[in-house]
Amino acid sequence: MLDLLAQLLSRMTLIITIAFLITRLSIFRRIIYHHLSIKGSMMLAIIFGLFGIIGNYTAVVVHPETHIISNLWNPHLQTNNAIADTRNIGIIIGGFVGGPIVGIGSALIAGGHRLILGGFISEASFVASIIGGCIAGWFGRKLRFIGLIRPLHMFMIGGFIVTVQILLIPFLAVDHSLALHLIKFTGIPIIVINSVGIWICAVIFYSVVQEEERTRANQTAKALSIADQTLSLFRQGLNESSATKATRIIQQLTDVDHTAITRGIRQLAHTGSVALREKSQQSERVYRERVLKTGKMEIIQPNTSALFHRNPQDPAFIVLPLRVKQRTIGTLTFYYRNPNQINPVEREFAEGLGNLFSSQLEFGEIERHNYLLQDAEMKAFHAQIQPHFLFNALNTIVALCRTDPMLARKLLIHLSTFLRNNLSGITDRIVSLEKELENVFAYLAIEQARFPDKFELNVDIHPEATHMMIPPFILQPLVENAITHGELKEMEGMGKIHITITPQNETHLKVTVSDNGVGIPSERLRDLGQRKVESSKQGSGTALFNIKERLTALFSQDATFSMNSTPGEGTCVTITLPIHF
Repeated sequence: MLDLLAQLLSRMTLIITIAFLITRLSIFRRIIYHHLSIKGSMMLAIIFGLFGIIGNYTAVVVHPETHIISNLWNPHLQTNNAIADTRNIGIIIGGFVGGPIVGIGSALIAGGHRLILGGFISEASFVASIIGGCIAGWFGRKLRFIGLIRPLHMFMIGGFIVTVQILLIPFLAVDHSLALHLIKFTGIPIIVINSVGIWICAVIFYSVVQEEERTRANQTAKALSIADQTLSLFRQGLNESSATKATRIIQQLTDVDHTAITRGIRQLAHTGSVALREKSQQSERVYRERVLKTGKMEIIQPNTSALFHRNPQDPAFIVLPLRVKQRTIGTLTFYYRNPNQINPVEREFAEGLGNLFSSQLEFGEIERHNYLLQDAEMKAFHAQIQPHFLFNALNTIVALCRTDPMLARKLLIHLSTFLRNNLSGITDRIVSLEKELENVFAYLAIEQARFPDKFELNVDIHPEATHMMIPPFILQPLVENAITHGELKEMEGMGKIHITITPQNETHLKVTVSDNGVGIPSERLRDLGQRKVESSKQGSGTALFNIKERLTALFSQDATFSMNSTPGEGTCVTITLPIHF
């Protein structure tokens, strides 16, 4: 038994050496670390199946009665012989690493080869291999799910599985007594050597995973450092200044040889020489155009296996999209002198950095949008309190002080209410419907005093909408537009403004402001609310534009703004916004 143990130990060292060499393969490192697809599982099954076949070929031939030990040199055993092997190291490790598919697949390959070798327990060994692969795969999936894939766990479970396999041999063999006699001699050495081999291989494979995790941790630290230093740059937008500083930071903190940033096709910054910059502009134009069109990363990596044909000057680079609001506005390019540097970790790092820069650009765009929006709100506020409106209101009040003091007093209260609500509304995101209507009534009272019997306001509020909240400066500008641009003051008959507020459904509130004024021509209606319209007579549409912009900033796509108008009949503005209480 000790002689057999020594022989198996020497064979195991060869298996462990091969396992170490396998872990150096880039394809194995990619497969073992990432989520396994069917194709990846099949590849792992083949790798560990071949691993098991090597264990068959390095086995020791044993005769169950005479215990004669010899090397396996003949591809077929005699019918009364068996082998003591390390086949199960590959099968069980495969199941632990890849789950049931890999465990069963490698067992079919290695166990099938053992069946071909022959011997009186070949069929039993084949069935035991399948059972071992199934158990290892099941444990592998469970332990991976709860994060307990560790060498010590694999050693204990592996020893248990090998023991089960050895104990099954006498039950599965045709000659039960002869098989029982055999495992009394070979059982303990096989269990010990296979268990130790599984543990050592587990240590090797586990070190690979830790190495990958350390690499990723370093890449993450680099990415966070780059993010910290470039955040303030890209808040300014994508321009030559921010791009130049960002490319220098990237080159300093990464292993990238050169970096370039473009806005569209135009190159903003490049850390290489002028000659390299000009060459890159020409050679990468096609790839950049493709990235700008598709929004997907492009990897250009020369064939490193072409020993005699590869040009050392052939470019190796990654082109990444820079996106803002689902639109690709530029590219980020990483250059590598050695094409082998573009490994899976480097690709993920580059892709993550591209996404990070895209997010920073988008945040910068949002900040600029909010700044412009606040500026637009302030301009709208100042536009609402036009000097001539204030002077006209004061002149009207002064005139009424002599003829109708009580009305003058009421108008003065309305004017103070109007001014107070406008001032307080600057800092309020939403206000009560009651307060917004108070502003409307105050404005309308002043206008009706100036133009008596020219227009009237009807308000129809659904009972459920009474206590709801809406953004400030929504209704009053629409009423003012109806009076001014609907030309209700100049109408022969009575100008009418109708405000309807009602819940559209359980989540949205519908607000409509309609009038029976002169209406809006269709060619002008298309632009109102979408942008400011240059006009010396009819107004620029600033109030409508600012209302829509504020609704978009506050509620994004949850709010809508639409206008319908028929010349000579009137205009209707419809707004839907999320319900607030």
